[in-house]
Amino acid sequence: MPRKKQASPKEVTPALLKFREKRKWQINYRRYVLEESPCPFYAPYFGLDIKNLRQWFEYQFTGDLGWDNFGKKWQFDHVIPVTYFDFANEEELKMCWNFTNIRVEKFQLNKDRGNGLDILKAKNYFKELLEKTNYAVCSKLLSKIDEIEVSDFVSTEAQQLFIRDHSEYLEMIKGYSAFEFELLNSGRSIDEVKKEIDFYKNIGKQSK
Repeated sequence: MPRKKQASPKEVTPALLKFREKRKWQINYRRYVLEESPCPFYAPYFGLDIKNLRQWFEYQFTGDLGWDNFGKKWQFDHVIPVTYFDFANEEELKMCWNFTNIRVEKFQLNKDRGNGLDILKAKNYFKELLEKTNYAVCSKLLSKIDEIEVSDFVSTEAQQLFIRDHSEYLEMIKGYSAFEFELLNSGRSIDEVKKEIDFYKNIGKQSK
């Protein structure tokens, strides 16, 4: 009887290693805050001792939110998501896990979590904190947002070229109705569409 082929171990890719590293930090953050475990290696990156870090979140509790319903009614939320930081860079780690970058997020129905960053909201958040408190880390996080904006910038060069090349055509079809677009999509040229529209207009005038 042939031996059953063993499943090959999951390939260890750079992406998998990165995921595991981030997961390790997330687990230790929860231990530090929720279980009040000292986590001496990680503590300096969190920016506060356990007691004051817990207070940081307690200041944000509203309504019935509290430590007893963490994971049920609220969770930790990175203002700038973890995915935007380089975990091989010491300064990036300190920014990522600094207490100002993590806040209380109340669970909302039908909210798509993902790893997206709302640039405007994040910028306003750190800008206000910096202006009202002058806490230096907020300035670094604002600079980080600027870097993200540059890296996420999508060139519109191709789109600009299309619009310039078709400016005359776009002007001609401006205001077209469903009927005109139906004619265009059936293979008629702009001139043919114009002639057909003029034809129907003339018939309309004659019938009055």
